[in-house]
Amino acid sequence: MKVLKGQVSGQTLSLTKKIASSGEGTVWTTSRKGFLAKLYHERSPERFQKLRVMIAHPPQDPMQEKHHVSLAWPQDILESQQGQPMGFLMPEIGESVKLSTIYNPRLRSRKAPRFNWYYLHTAALNIASTMEAIHREGYVVGDVKPQNILVNSQALISIIDADSFQVQDPHTREVFRCLVGSEGFTPAELLGKDLASVDQTDVHDRFRLGVIVFLLLFGDQPFKGKWIGRGESPQPTSLIEKGFWPYAPQSLIRPGPNTIPLSIVHPQLQSCFHQCFTQGHTHPHLRPSAQQWMQALQKAVTSLSTCHLESNHLYSQSYGHCYWCDRKSKLGVDIFSPKPVIPKPAPKPSQAKQPNPWAKPPVSANPALAAAYAQRMQQLQKMQIPHSRITRSILQMPLGQRKSWLPSISNSVLGMILCGFSFLGLGLLLAPELTPQNFTYLSTSTERAAKQWLASKLGIASHVSTLNQPGISLSADPSNAQKGHWDTITTLSISPDSNTLVSGSRDFTLKVWDLNTGQLLNTLSEHYEPVVSSHIIDQGKSLISSSVSGKVLQWDLSTASLSKNFVSYAAMRPAGGVRATVIDPNTQVMASSAWGGSILLYNLQTDKVIRIPSQLMASEQAMVISPDAKSLVTSNSDGQIQQWAVSTGKLLRRLPNTQGWQSSELTSAIALSNQGKTLITGSWGGAIGLWDFPAGRLVKTLNAHEKMVAALVVSFDNKLFVSGGDDRQIKIWDLKTGKLLKTLTDHQEGISALAISPNNKWLVSGSRDRSIKIWNLQTGKLIRTLLNP
Repeated sequence: MKVLKGQVSGQTLSLTKKIASSGEGTVWTTSRKGFLAKLYHERSPERFQKLRVMIAHPPQDPMQEKHHVSLAWPQDILESQQGQPMGFLMPEIGESVKLSTIYNPRLRSRKAPRFNWYYLHTAALNIASTMEAIHREGYVVGDVKPQNILVNSQALISIIDADSFQVQDPHTREVFRCLVGSEGFTPAELLGKDLASVDQTDVHDRFRLGVIVFLLLFGDQPFKGKWIGRGESPQPTSLIEKGFWPYAPQSLIRPGPNTIPLSIVHPQLQSCFHQCFTQGHTHPHLRPSAQQWMQALQKAVTSLSTCHLESNHLYSQSYGHCYWCDRKSKLGVDIFSPKPVIPKPAPKPSQAKQPNPWAKPPVSANPALAAAYAQRMQQLQKMQIPHSRITRSILQMPLGQRKSWLPSISNSVLGMILCGFSFLGLGLLLAPELTPQNFTYLSTSTERAAKQWLASKLGIASHVSTLNQPGISLSADPSNAQKGHWDTITTLSISPDSNTLVSGSRDFTLKVWDLNTGQLLNTLSEHYEPVVSSHIIDQGKSLISSSVSGKVLQWDLSTASLSKNFVSYAAMRPAGGVRATVIDPNTQVMASSAWGGSILLYNLQTDKVIRIPSQLMASEQAMVISPDAKSLVTSNSDGQIQQWAVSTGKLLRRLPNTQGWQSSELTSAIALSNQGKTLITGSWGGAIGLWDFPAGRLVKTLNAHEKMVAALVVSFDNKLFVSGGDDRQIKIWDLKTGKLLKTLTDHQEGISALAISPNNKWLVSGSRDRSIKIWNLQTGKLIRTLLNP
């Protein structure tokens, strides 16, 4: 048993077992608990001088308070009994696996089946946090690769092989370079260069960090896709050298049929990827720093929602629905399956069942994120009783109370069976309308409708609170049933005479209301998928509506009947479905933005279509048509605001990101004053920008909301504008001065739509809590609430 001595501590230890060997050296367990020894084959003086600098200047471990080792940092130089340096002492990393085990879907399903998208986001956040700590002390990782990053069951990470980092002595300024790099992780400017002669910076690490984050969130390399150039596809190194990744403007590779699209992640992450791989290819200093990746990942984590159909599916609220369910429907593969087939040896009778180490909640650099996730999963676990949530409510009742229900349930069985056949018939009837993308929506809303019907028939409204959003309860009164919407309000439109309100929802329906009395006049239900927009035209006589697949319908409001289906537009519908649609009521020009980033300009009267091709993915794209109908203003995932000519689709100008309107604060909502002089932009961070639109100049920035600005609207007299945020607040502002006049706080969930009546009397708001509220615009008083009881 070999005995070594610590050069710094003076303590001795013994090598107990060799656990790894490479061309550089060997790794041993030691007699000191929790520490390993690495012994070099080649023991140069420069190597040990580098270790002395590292030991004297360690970075702060971001997970020190969690008693977790994020860096296998050298602790002491180990020397022989004769005083010859042999290697160094480093902390031992607890039970963990290589990073590839969790980002590779096949490996993950076998080793860590519950490691869902939230865990992957959290692991990426923890890697960025650790890299930020390394860069803060002036170190460069250099050889970033999945083999050098370990992750445990709580998404806590550990970076190993720290002795390969580039180190600079803070006193002598001598640089000990990183001599190695890995294919797929070396930025273009370093390809073909001798790393032994290059002083690297954190800018080079930023590229490597971007690749790691991409691997975690998408399960594959960013520089990979369908080759559209001549000949065979080049090797990844050549693609990196040319800056070819699927979302670069002039790239010769495009997303393949099985590629997970960039648009599913939070817009701020989309922007970071573009900055890293597109702008950063020619201007490396524009790549996001580790700190910027942290900020984007923190926002992305907080925006994740749990799928209603599968608790192990999480998706970004900006995307709007569960991509993983869509993918499963299309490809028949669920990469986050909660019930993978895992062969397990039969346990011995004497052994107690051990808890699954990969079932622990994640821990991130931001404790609040992990706490929120733990609370969410506890709520979901309470919902794991089989069958529907109504069945669960019945099973959770006292036995005596359940017995009193038996006659009622028995009488309902036949009706339930007939109802089931009715839904089957409805499904066959609607089959031509359904696509894999919108089938998930139909099943979710059909389930919700069936549960509400059953609840009212069984009289169990008071026992099924899990059916409702906060602040909304079911009612057994048939006269009040199903008046409002069952899901998020997505669009609001008011007639020119200020008497009629039209609302659209993710529940597939449009509803026509008497704005003065709140009476429901008609329900329009020909979309069979979530409604995206509604616009009243022809002086209040007609309604144009659109849904997520790009289906556009025209309605006669006087008869509540469908008058036209724009088939020619449907044939040109944007790939990936529609996110937003705006219409000029006079010229009847409609602009639609796709999840993929492309824009369609469509003249409803002439059927003329102009397609503006995608330059950048833009799931957060907001848009507005100017009052003179000559310009279309849009946002994009590179942080820019663009102005297009409606007649030609030609780009007229880009508004610069200056005076505090940073590209990291991507635009989530846009509005124009009715005179076209003031442009109002809302950001994902909650800020509002007031622009002199003719001059293209940012005049003022307002700290408006704590979360994303989801909706903006300007009064018809150009005196006020209103903002609605994901923080549940509605704020009324003076358009000229930017002064906050009133704050309205009656919604239970984030605001999703706003409208102001042409007479400037009413403000109407829609929310994710499924309610519509009508306010007095001048006083801020709540007049009435329209909802599904």
